[in-house]
Amino acid sequence: MRKNLLILALSITLIPILNGCSKDDADFKKRCEEAERVVYEAYLDKDYKRILTLTDSVRKDGLFSEGKACYWMGYAYDRLMRKRMAELYWKTGIAAVENSTDDEDVRVYAGITNRLTGLLTTWTEYEAALKVAIPATERLKSLGRDTTSEYTNMLIYIGCCRSRLGLSDKNTFNSLEEAYRAHLNNIKHHPNAISYRDAIVGVINISYNYLEIADYENARVWIERMKQLIDGYEKQADMRPDYAEKQQARYDIYMARALEGLGRKDEAAEAYRKFCETDFFKTAEGNILASDYLRLAGRWQDAADNFGSMNEMMKAYGTSYSLENIQKMLLKKYEVNMKAGRLDTARAVSISITEQLDSAITLSRSAEAREEAAVHQKELEMTAENERYMRQQHITRLAIMAAVILLLFVYIVVRHRVQARLAKALEHAKESDRMKTAFVQHISHEIRTPLNIITGFAQVVSNPDYELSKEDRNRIMADISHNTTEITNFVNELLELSESESQSVYQLDEDVDVAAICQEAIEASEAANQGRLALSVNSELPEGYRLKSNAAAIRKILDRLMSNALKFTVNGSVTIRLKSEKGQLKIEVEDTGKGIPHDQQERVFERFYKIDSFVQGMGLGLTVARRSAQLLGGTLTIDPTYTTGCRFVITLPENKQIGLKKVIS
Repeated sequence: MRKNLLILALSITLIPILNGCSKDDADFKKRCEEAERVVYEAYLDKDYKRILTLTDSVRKDGLFSEGKACYWMGYAYDRLMRKRMAELYWKTGIAAVENSTDDEDVRVYAGITNRLTGLLTTWTEYEAALKVAIPATERLKSLGRDTTSEYTNMLIYIGCCRSRLGLSDKNTFNSLEEAYRAHLNNIKHHPNAISYRDAIVGVINISYNYLEIADYENARVWIERMKQLIDGYEKQADMRPDYAEKQQARYDIYMARALEGLGRKDEAAEAYRKFCETDFFKTAEGNILASDYLRLAGRWQDAADNFGSMNEMMKAYGTSYSLENIQKMLLKKYEVNMKAGRLDTARAVSISITEQLDSAITLSRSAEAREEAAVHQKELEMTAENERYMRQQHITRLAIMAAVILLLFVYIVVRHRVQARLAKALEHAKESDRMKTAFVQHISHEIRTPLNIITGFAQVVSNPDYELSKEDRNRIMADISHNTTEITNFVNELLELSESESQSVYQLDEDVDVAAICQEAIEASEAANQGRLALSVNSELPEGYRLKSNAAAIRKILDRLMSNALKFTVNGSVTIRLKSEKGQLKIEVEDTGKGIPHDQQERVFERFYKIDSFVQGMGLGLTVARRSAQLLGGTLTIDPTYTTGCRFVITLPENKQIGLKKVIS
C-alpha cells in the first residue's frame, strides 16, 4: 500500500505538466494563491466539509501538492471526528514529503507529524506516537527547523508519552526541558501574549501529565513554572484578563492536588481554598477539575457535590458517554457518592452506568465499523486513482506496441496484487466482526450481572419500607462494594489488554529480586485465600540472585496466576517454584485444583475463552498474562505432564536486555 501511495503522490505532482502548466507561470502561481485563500477561509469558518471539497478539487487541478492536500484532508476529517480517515491521510502526506527538502514540503511535514502525534497521543497510542514524533524532531533539527511551534509541541508529546510508558528517564527529562527552553526563547524574542499563551498551554499539558501518573514532585516543579508564565502573561499589554484568571485558578487546583499527593495536607487545603475563591471554581469545568483533589484528600461529601456538575459540563462541551468517559467520570461519580453515603444518588448513577454502557458499546461498534468501511473505500479509491494516473502517463509517453504490451503486463500484476489485498482485507473484516461480537457478549454478561446486583441492593437500602438489621445492612454494603470493585476490575482488564497489545516490548532495566516478588504475590493473595490453602514459595535460586527485567510486569503476571489458582482450587496448596536452567529463569505456579484438560490447555490463553462459563470473569486474565510474558522476552505455558492440578510455567531470559531504541522505534 505504501508503494501505491508513493506512486499516487508522484502522479499528482505531474498533473500540471500533463495539463501544460508550469509552476513558473505567473497565472499558475496566482491560481495556487487563490486556492490557498479559499481553503483558509473555510478553515476560519470551521466549515470542515467545505475544506474536504475544496482541497480535493484544487489537488486534482494540481494547485496543491500531495503533502499539502493530505494535511488539509486529514485536518478536516480530524475535526469531523473521523480519526482513522485523518490518520490515513496524514500518513499518506508524510510519505509524500518526508524525503523532500523543499521549504514548503518541510513546513507541511512539520504540520502533519505534529497533528498525527497529537491524534495518536489522544488515543493513548503512546508507542505509535513516539514512532512518528522522534524521527520527525530529529529530521527537523537536522534541517535547522527546531524553533517552530510544531517542533516544540512534539518534544512535549515525546516527554509525556515516554512518561506514560514508564520511561521517566534522562531522555524524557531532556525532551521536556528542551521544549520549555524553546518556549522561553520564543518569549525572549517575541514578548507578547501569544508567546506566553503557547508556553502556558505546553506547561499545563506537562503538569497534568505528571499529576495523572502520580509523579507529584515533578508535577509541583512544572506547576511552579506555569505560575511564572501566567505572571508574565498578565504583564503583557495584549493579555486577556479572563484567560489570566482562569489559568491562575488552574494553578491553584493543580498545586492543591500535587501538595496533597506529597502529603503536605495543610498547604494543599490552603491552595484549594484560594481556588474556591475564583470565578472558575463556580463553573462546571472547575467543579469537575476540583474533584480530583477532593478524591485524593478523601473529602467525599465535597467531591460528590462537585460531580453534580458533570452533566452540565458534558453538555457545554458537546461530549457524549464513551467507554473512556464511563470509566473516568461515571465510575468516579458512583465511587464518591457511595463513600459519601449518598445511596440514592449512587443508585441513580449505577442505573445510568447500565444504560450508558450499552449505548456506548453499541455506538463504539457502529462508529468503528463505519470508519473502517470508509477507510477501506478510500484506500480502494486511492489504488484506482494510482492505476488511472499510471495509465494516463504511459499512454502519453509511449507510442510503440512493445511499450503497450509492457504496460499491460504491469497492470495485470498490480491488479492481481490489489485483488489479493482485497481478499485479505475481507478475511480480516470477518475476523474483526467475530471478535467484536464476542466482546459485546462478554461485556454484556460480565458487567450487567454486578450492576444488577448493585441496583437491587441499592433499592433495598434506600427503601424506607424495608427494616434491615445492622448485620444485613453491612452485608449488603459489602456486596455493593465487592461488585463495584468487579466492574472497575473488568474495565481495567480491558484497558490493560489494549495497552499490552499496543506495545512491542517492556523496558528491562531493573535488577529484580524475583524471590521477593513471589513472596509479595503470596502475601497479597492471603486475603482472598482466607486460610483455605497452604501458600508457599520454593526457591532453588542462589542467594542474592537478581534478574535484569521489569518488576511490575512480573508481579502482574504472578497476581493473575495466583488469582486463577485460588479460584479453581478448593483444598490443598498453591506453590510458586523458582529455578534457573540453561540461562533461563523458570517460575512455576503450581496448584492442586481441578486442572485444565489437555485439549484446552492452549485455548485458555485465547481472549474471552472460559472452560466454565458459570465462573465469574471475562476470560482475559491469562491472555494478558501471556502477552506480558512475551513483552518481557519470555513465555507463559502450561506443563502438560503435571496431573494433580495445574502448573503454569513462566520462562524468562537471564541477563537479556532490550535497548531503549527498540522500545520506541
